[in-house]
Amino acid sequence: MITIDEFQKVELKIGRILKAENIEGSEKLLKLNVDLGEPEYPEGRQILSGIAKQYKPEDLIDKQIVVVSNLEPRTMMGMESRGMILAAGDDGQISLIIPDKEIKSGSSVK
Repeated sequence: MITIDEFQKVELKIGRILKAENIEGSEKLLKLNVDLGEPEYPEGRQILSGIAKQYKPEDLIDKQIVVVSNLEPRTMMGMESRGMILAAGDDGQISLIIPDKEIKSGSSVK
């Protein structure tokens, strides 16, 4: 269990996938460029995600997703990931958590 104060430290934001590609040498990871409405990342923030078995890169372009935006950067396969996309999983199936209508990139999830 965590307290509400601990949970409130997590920043969830709406992002739009601008670019997605497979990572050579990995069957699980995709490299995504995600627009979170941040001027410091004009080409989108790079996020690595283990969804390659469920999603083709070309099917993700322009999808809106929910991102944990304030995680410490993590290096995987020699590449830095600057966030985490949210997905639900059961019995090997993964489904992205997506807004039910269009919303501005960078909007806070409340």
